[in-house]
Amino acid sequence: SGIYRSTNNGYGWESAGLALDEILDLAVQGNNLYASTYKNGVLLSTNNGSDWTQMNEGLKSNIVNSFAFVRNNIIAAGDSSVFLSTNNGTNWTDIGNELPKTNILSLTTDTVYMYAGVHGTGVWKRRLSEIVNISKEIRDLPQEFVLSQNYPNPFNPSTTIKYALPKAGNVKLTIYNAIGSKAATVINEYKSAGNYSVQFNGSNLASGIYLYRLE
Repeated sequence: SGIYRSTNNGYGWESAGLALDEILDLAVQGNNLYASTYKNGVLLSTNNGSDWTQMNEGLKSNIVNSFAFVRNNIIAAGDSSVFLSTNNGTNWTDIGNELPKTNILSLTTDTVYMYAGVHGTGVWKRRLSEIVNISKEIRDLPQEFVLSQNYPNPFNPSTTIKYALPKAGNVKLTIYNAIGSKAATVINEYKSAGNYSVQFNGSNLASGIYLYRLE
């Protein structure tokens, strides 16, 4: 009944609105917080739950059970189909034509398929490459976490570091000196799945051997 927010790791909770609605799922992408609900469809908050906006254009029902993400695309499970948004929920397209017209309860994806848990009929799957506008993104997705050798190496003063992410998340790339002390933080932010290249300038560091770590 409603959404609650904790600012102290769950020791205390406060209402974050929507007290009259039944919340079925929550999902985060970047600074966007999405709520799927039993009465109001998809709701979006960009300020940690203080305010909410309905994002229901193209949905065939106000019942939305769960979410899944494929890079920057959002997939929502409704009470009769599955819907895709390529613009942060502004509008939705029905992509569940081959599914039974019954409650789609849960969604998940890997690098090849989208899976749907359907009430009364089990699990269904569909190739992500068949979904309009995301096939190339799926083919290009890395299959595992990769942190490549920097180049050039040795370098003076700049070098390039490449890394790959099979799924979205908070990414931190840190430089350490030879005795393990932190020398610099190159990246500390949310990143979508994909291949990345970043340049590091070490002109303010003393000459020597440095290591880097991806978290």
